[in-house]
Amino acid sequence: MSKRVCIFVDGENFRKSIVKLFNNFHQKDYLPRQAQWANLFDFLMNNTTKNAERIRTYWYVIEYLDFTPYKYPKIEPWDGAHPSMTPEKILNGARKILSRGKDNPYKEELSQLAQDKLKKRLEEIITELQERRGMMIARFNGWKTLQNGIATKWDRIEYRRAGAITYNLFTKQFGTEKAVDVKLATDLIMLRDIYDVAIIVSGDQDYVPAVEEVKDSGKTVINVSFLSRKGDLLPGGARRLNHITDSNFHLEYNQLSQFLRL
Repeated sequence: MSKRVCIFVDGENFRKSIVKLFNNFHQKDYLPRQAQWANLFDFLMNNTTKNAERIRTYWYVIEYLDFTPYKYPKIEPWDGAHPSMTPEKILNGARKILSRGKDNPYKEELSQLAQDKLKKRLEEIITELQERRGMMIARFNGWKTLQNGIATKWDRIEYRRAGAITYNLFTKQFGTEKAVDVKLATDLIMLRDIYDVAIIVSGDQDYVPAVEEVKDSGKTVINVSFLSRKGDLLPGGARRLNHITDSNFHLEYNQLSQFLRL
């Protein structure tokens, strides 16, 4: 009787590993578009488990995109309806909102602007931030389209979305994702009746308690790590996760390159 295998992929962790390993991969593509995904996952299964059947690959990604700042100030003409809200207070309030954040590039500039030049510059900044937000929403929707295409094209691959990641409109950088690791850990436990072997593609030590739980249920858990071109273990993997799983599989650079077509 064949062993039932489920593969659990920490999507962002996996994507960051690809970025670190392959200089010719453009992050704007989100994932290599010509990759042979099902072949890769079957390779992981066949090289870690004898007489096995891949039941499903669960690939965990973010569901929502959040932004900093969450909202923009309104710079409206003073109509005198609220005497306490003078033009100066309206502009200073907007300046305060757009000056928040440690790495805010506008902070020093706005603190030095005279009142007569403040309104125009605030309006310019708001327009810039709105354009960045629109571009990131379009990019995020493109990620989802690509994910859906992978799930449709390749057999037994399912994307599971949870949580959010924050994009800082000031610095144009992503923050830390939230809730994706919780969803993966929860499914690892809740779905244990459908598999005999769980293969985890991640280096996050947050999964240690879930791994211990499913091991106590008699399941085998294997962690996948990546090797660089020189044969070194890719930095960032959690040693504790490697120690707590039943075994570890080190995927070589050339092997991964073949499947990703990079």
